Amino acid sequence: MTGAGASVEFDDWYRAHAQTILRFIMRRVRSAEDAEDILQSTYLGAWENRTAYRRTAQPRTWLTAIALNIMRNHVNRASDYRFVVERIDDHEEALVDTRAPERCICVKQSLAKFLEFAQSLSEEQQRMIELLFIDDVSYVQVAATLGIPVGTVRSRLSRLRAKLEKHFA
Repeated sequence: MTGAGASVEFDDWYRAHAQTILRFIMRRVRSAEDAEDILQSTYLGAWENRTAYRRTAQPRTWLTAIALNIMRNHVNRASDYRFVVERIDDHEEALVDTRAPERCICVKQSLAKFLEFAQSLSEEQQRMIELLFIDDVSYVQVAATLGIPVGTVRSRLSRLRAKLEKHFA
C-alpha cells in the first residue's frame, strides 16, 4: 500500500475494521483504556509497515495479527513493569525505558515474521483463523460457515499451529 491512495484506503480500513478489532482486543485485555491504546498502536504499526502488506491476506487478518503482537508486547511490558516496581526505588524507573528500543526491534521483527506467515496462508485458512480468533466462534460454527466437518477444522488448525511453530523455529 503506497502512493496517494494509501491514506484513503487506510481510512476505509479503519472504518471497516476498527470496531471488530477493538472487540477482539477487549476480550483479551482488562482495561478499556489499554484496549484503545492497543487499537491506536495497531493502526500506527500498520501505517508504518504499510509497504510490507502484500495483499495476500485480508486487511482485517493483517490488522488483527498486528493487534495480537502488540497485545503480547503489552502483557510482557506490564508484567516487566510490576517486576521492576517491586525490586527498585521509584527514581530508578527509567531503567525500564532503556530496554524499550530493543524490545521495539524484537516486536517489529516478530510482527514481520508473523505477517509473512499469515500472508502465506490460503484464503480459507485465513478465514478459519479469522472466525476462530477474531470473531471468537466455536469449531462447530466455523465448520458450518466453511462447509466442512468439525474434525477437519480441528485437524487443519492443528496443522496450522505446527506450521506456525516451524515458521518461528
